[in-house]
Amino acid sequence: MSTYSDRRDTRRIIVGPEFGISFTLKGHGYQDVRITNLSVGGCFALVGARDARLFERGAVLENMVLMHPELPKAPIIAAVSYVLGGRPSADPLEMVGIGIQFLSVDDDTQRALDVWVTAASVAPRE
Repeated sequence: MSTYSDRRDTRRIIVGPEFGISFTLKGHGYQDVRITNLSVGGCFALVGARDARLFERGAVLENMVLMHPELPKAPIIAAVSYVLGGRPSADPLEMVGIGIQFLSVDDDTQRALDVWVTAASVAPRE
């Protein structure tokens, strides 16, 4: 991470396999995409290597929804901030890591996310 804008600026909470997101990217709908951590400003997701070409830096994720009962459900606009892994000859079952930055979050959703992250940072997750 070579520039200030590449660095994380908020605390990330590691989450379990029951956490995911759904969104639209370049006309393709994605459901139940696993996330591994979450913050008030973004998350880290895992996508199949066969789709990695769509997830270039700056790509906009529209109508992103956090798929967990404890999290707010209002749509978020987000963007790919970085991609880890993936190569043209990758096994189609291989996963690629996608850093996602939230760009547009309504006030109620932001407050709910702030409360959840704060609570999760002081209490151990099961």
